[in-house]
Amino acid sequence: MNIGVPLGLSSGLCWGAADFFGGMQSRRLPALTVAFWSQVAGAVGLLLALAVLRAPPGPIGAGIGWGLVGGVASGCALVLFYRGLAEGTMSVVAPVSACGAIVPVAAALLTGDQPNAVAGLGVLAAITGVVLVSRTRPTTPGRPTRTRRPGRPWRPGQSGRAGRPGRVLVMALGSALGFGLFYVFVDAGTTGSRGAPLWVIAGARASSLMMLSTIALVGRRSALRWPGRRIGPVALVGIGDTGANLLFAYAAITGNLAVVGVLGSLYPVATVVLARWLLGERLSGGQNAGVVLALTGVGLLAAA
Repeated sequence: MNIGVPLGLSSGLCWGAADFFGGMQSRRLPALTVAFWSQVAGAVGLLLALAVLRAPPGPIGAGIGWGLVGGVASGCALVLFYRGLAEGTMSVVAPVSACGAIVPVAAALLTGDQPNAVAGLGVLAAITGVVLVSRTRPTTPGRPTRTRRPGRPWRPGQSGRAGRPGRVLVMALGSALGFGLFYVFVDAGTTGSRGAPLWVIAGARASSLMMLSTIALVGRRSALRWPGRRIGPVALVGIGDTGANLLFAYAAITGNLAVVGVLGSLYPVATVVLARWLLGERLSGGQNAGVVLALTGVGLLAAA
C-alpha cells in the first residue's frame, strides 16, 4: 500500500476533528477570531517543529513560495468555512466545501497523473460517501423549528442565527475552491519543487496569517481580540489544522494528487462521526450508507 493513502486519510481525519471543534467555537466567537488565533497557535507549533528538526527549506526556497500561495487560498477558505458554519448548518456547508476534492482531481487529470481504474472507482465512492454522510434528515413538515436557548450547548446542524441560504451556499462554494487550490499548491511545492513539507506549510501559515490580519484591519479590528478563556480550545483547533496540513504535504510526496486530495476531503465524515459520539446525534440511514461508502472508497484507494 502506498504510504500516501494512510497519510492522506489521516489528514482528512485531523481536518474533520479541527473543523468540528472550530465550528463549535465559531458559534461563540467571530469566525475571523477563531480562524486567526487558531492559525497563530498552529504557527507557533510549526516554528517549534522547525527549530527541533532543523529541516532545510529545499531548492531555492521554491516550496516556500508555493506554500505562500497556498496559504492565501486556505486562509480565505477557512474564513468562509467558519463563517458558513456560523450562519448556516453543517449539513449544507460540509458537503459543498468537501467538493473541493474535484479541484485536485481535475489538476491531476490535466497534468496526466491519472489514477488507475480501481483508484478512480475509489475516488468516486469516497466523494459520494462524503456527500451522503454530510446530509441530515429533513424536518417534519409543519413542525416548528426549535431555536437555541442562550447558554445551551451548540450541536452541529443547529443554526445560531438565521442565515440566508444563498449567502451560505456561496461561502461554502468559495471555501471548496480555496481548499481545492490549497491541495494543488501544496502538491506543487512538495513534488514539483521538491520543497520540504515543513517549509511549504510554514509558507502557507505565514501568508494565511498576513491575509487574515489584513482582512481584520480593513474590516473589524475587534475580530482580532484575545479570545480569553476560549484560547485553549481555539489553539487546539489550530494545532489540529496544522497537523492535518503537514500530513497532507507528506502524503502529496508519495501519493497521486487525485487520490490524496480526495482522502484529505473526507473531513466531513470525521465531523459527523464526532457529532454522533460526543453529542449523541443520530445518523440517518443515508448517513450510515455514506460512512460505509466512504470507507469502501478508502479501501479501494488502499488496494490500488
